[in-house]
Order: sequence, then C-alpha cells, then structure tokens
Amino acid sequence: MRLLKGIVLGGVLISTSQILPQRAFAEEDTSAEIRLLKAKLKQLEQRVEDQGRKEKVYEAQAKASIQAPPPYKAAASAFNPCPVGKVCYKGVTLTFGGWIDLTDIYRTRNLASDTGSIYNFIPFAQSKNFATPESRFSARQSRFSVLAEGDAGADTHLAGYGEIDFEGAAQTANSVATNSFNPRMRQMSIEIDRTDLGFHVLAGQSWSLNAPSKAGIDARGVDAPGVIDFESVPGFLAARQPGIRIWQDIGPEFKIAASAENPQTSFFGGNVPAVGTPAVGPQGVLNPNLLVNLTGPGGSFFNNANNVSLNQVPDFTVKAAWDLRLGPYRLHVEAWGIYRQMFDRFNFANHTYDTGSFGGHVNAELIPKTLDLQVYGAHGALGRFTSSPFPDATLTQDGTILPLTITAAAVGLIWHTLPTLDIYTYAGLEKAKAAFTDVGTVPFGYGNPLYNNTGCNIENSPAATCNGNTREIRQITAGFYDTIYQGNYGTLKAGVQYSYNQRLAFEGVGGAPKTNDNIVMTQVRYYPF
Repeated sequence: MRLLKGIVLGGVLISTSQILPQRAFAEEDTSAEIRLLKAKLKQLEQRVEDQGRKEKVYEAQAKASIQAPPPYKAAASAFNPCPVGKVCYKGVTLTFGGWIDLTDIYRTRNLASDTGSIYNFIPFAQSKNFATPESRFSARQSRFSVLAEGDAGADTHLAGYGEIDFEGAAQTANSVATNSFNPRMRQMSIEIDRTDLGFHVLAGQSWSLNAPSKAGIDARGVDAPGVIDFESVPGFLAARQPGIRIWQDIGPEFKIAASAENPQTSFFGGNVPAVGTPAVGPQGVLNPNLLVNLTGPGGSFFNNANNVSLNQVPDFTVKAAWDLRLGPYRLHVEAWGIYRQMFDRFNFANHTYDTGSFGGHVNAELIPKTLDLQVYGAHGALGRFTSSPFPDATLTQDGTILPLTITAAAVGLIWHTLPTLDIYTYAGLEKAKAAFTDVGTVPFGYGNPLYNNTGCNIENSPAATCNGNTREIRQITAGFYDTIYQGNYGTLKAGVQYSYNQRLAFEGVGGAPKTNDNIVMTQVRYYPF
C-alpha cells in the first residue's frame, strides 16, 4: 500500500509540475485541480485498504479450514492410524503376523499323524503299530496372518482378520517326494466395535465362543496351553467355525457375549452311508432306514470323502468374562454354556435331541510377571470340541440318539524363568460316560460291557475281538520355550516338549484294555514381524 501511495503521489506531483508553468496566470484553477487529484488519491487509498482487509479475511478463512477439526473426533482406542513398523493405506492400518516353523516329532506308538497327536487312536497291543515308533519332520504349522483396522467414525472401529496355515491335506497331499500340503483357512472375520456403546459384533470364521480367552472376549486369539503338540492338552476345549457373535462391555472389567455358530455332530456307531444302506460297526447292524449324515456330491465344495451331519439349528453359546486386579495380581475368569441340537431321521420321521453343556476358564498371575496359572473345565456333550477327540453321541439300533457326556479338565503352570525363557507343565484329562442299550443279546451304544475286548492285548487278533471304546484320556507334559534372538530382524525361538499319554477303555468281555504313548517334540520358529 505504501508503494502504491508513493506511485500515485509521484504521478500527482509530476502532473502538477507540468500544469503549474502553463497556468501560472490561473492560480485558482490550479488549486481546484490539486484538490481534485487529492480527492482521487483519497478514493484510491480507500480502495487499497478495502482490498487489504478482504485479503486478510480470505487468509483467515483458509487457515481456519486447514486447522479445523475433522467432522468426527478420533475414537479413544489403542488403534494408531499410522504406527511405526506397520503398513498404512487409505486410512487402513495393516498388521502382519505369523511364523515359519519346523517341528520334529517322535512317538513310541505309531499314530501315522503329523504335528497333532490323536490321543483317542493310540493303538492297543492288538495293533502292529503299537510296537512301531514314529519319527518325522514337519513345517506345516507355519502360519501367516493379517489384521486390517480403520476408524469409520468418531466411535466406530472396524477390523478384518485373516489367518492361514498348511495343515490341510487333500487327496493329493503326500509325504513322499513333493510333500505337498494345502493352505487352509483358519480364521476370516470382520469385527465392528462401537466404543461409545461398548458394543461389539463379529461375523465370519473364528475361535468358538467357548474357547478360552486370556482377557475379555477375544475372538481372534485363544488362551491355549503353550505346548508344541498341535492337538494341545486333553481338557482344553475349542473349535474354529463360522458364525456370528455379539458382546457388551459392562464397565471396564465385565463383559457378556452370545453367539450362533455352525453346528456339526460327530456320531459313533458305524459310518452310515447317505443312501441309508446298513452299516456294520462295533455295535452291530444299524437300522437300514437310519440317516445321520451325508457326503457332499461333486460341486458341493465339500470333499466327498467327508461326512456332513444333519443339523437344522445352530449351536448357541453364552459367555461372561471378568478381568480384575487384586493388588499387583492379574486375574481373568470366564464361564460359558452351550445349547446344541442333535438330529437324525429313521422310520420315515425326523428326530432331535436337545443338549446343554457348560464350562469355564481361569488365567491368573500367582507371582506377577513370573508365575502364571491356567485352569480349564467343562462338562456335557462336547465331543467335537475335545482334544482326544471323542464323539458327540452314539445310536441305538432303531436310531435313537444317545449323547455322550464328557468331563474335561486341565491345569497348567508357566514359569517365566528369564525374560527369554519359559518353562511349563500341564496335566489334563477327558473322560466319557457310557451310553448304550441292548437289543436281545446284541450290544449297541458306547462303552457297553457286552463288547468283546478279549483280543485287545494280542497282536494281530481279529478286529472284532477288540472294541476298546475309550473311557478316558490322560496326559502329563512338560517343556520349555527359549528366545534365541530378538531384534530388528524379527524373533527366533526354540522349544522342547515331552508328554506321557494314557488311553483307558471301558470294561468289556475280556477286561478293560489300556495303552500309552511317550511323545517328544522339538520346534524352531522364526517370527519375521
């Protein structure tokens, strides 16, 4: 403005210097013209000042639009929209996880099994593989996961999670030349959290609601025993299955949840074909009009070697979880209940059987940051969730459903000996209650004392002389896990586990057979993320 004023004033002076000599004789006219020029200069100064004020207003508005808060306030959560060491894309944060794994397995009884020990199939002395040890390497526990998170509003947080491993085994899988094993979907879910309401929804495939959590209601993680064996410890119950769940925060410590999950029923008593032809099992010949499961036809997206049970309603689970601190001690307590309906068709009619089961879990610090306690317990028709595994139900000759009641319990101690070294020990059991009927002299059901067990301890005796229905699985195990390296290039860990396992059968004709297995596993894992 000062420069503009100077230019205008200079122009006025130049004009005046040219006019005055010519009009010296007309002073009055000159004075009038000078007053006119001053008036024009005044108007021009006023315009410059108005323009300056407008520019200041525009600048203030631009700064206000830049500095103004967004239309919503970021949700108060642990989620950082762009934390160090993670990948961010269009407001979404990606967290990668998983590991590369090599496990070495040795068993004194040959289960022909990979990283998971099927305890309910530990052979009796009747079988040739009772005296045959088993040793193998496996990299199939290697795992990859990704978590995508973002805020969709002031109080709405979204999270999508996916996880795969290589424990799948299609008909083409082999351990000969190519060792070709299939990636499989472990988890795939979307979670919606309303922080203002303390309300959460999850849909997709995740851990079942009755799977134990270390804190709160955790759908993506599970407080499993920290052992190497993929089948975990008897007494630990869990499954991964598709469904939907909701849960509500009640204060900072207490949560309640409910879920509807995919139902399946594992039956004992012969594999009944889809066409309904009779099947002969250890309990005799079943009714030819009986249907308890189906095999998927081509194009059904099921392997036609696997059965799918008949179910018409989901499994419904409710759960309550309580997290609190007792001075320096952390404590997590939870309890749950499940409603399940079992279903079959016989004598030209559909029949159902409703069951209820319950259980709970405790995770506690006995010595802060030094000694942890894990306790698991459950009771009911829970065979499909067990580590053994047990069947859910058996059948009478006419197709009546008899659920198997399972009692499961496990306890473990984890000693954080050093910042890099954990030592653990667990003891667990799963026990079934017999369920059976007789038709004349023909025994049916599970755990029937009329079953023939006379050949269970004689190698290569006929299969019909060793029914050997499992009554109980017991295990005691111990091991350690050490962090060898942790730094900018990830984490390298190694561990060793030993377990002593017992399989006890129901009493039958010829006695109650039992068997055992000593299992040693070692493992090396690299966590790149």
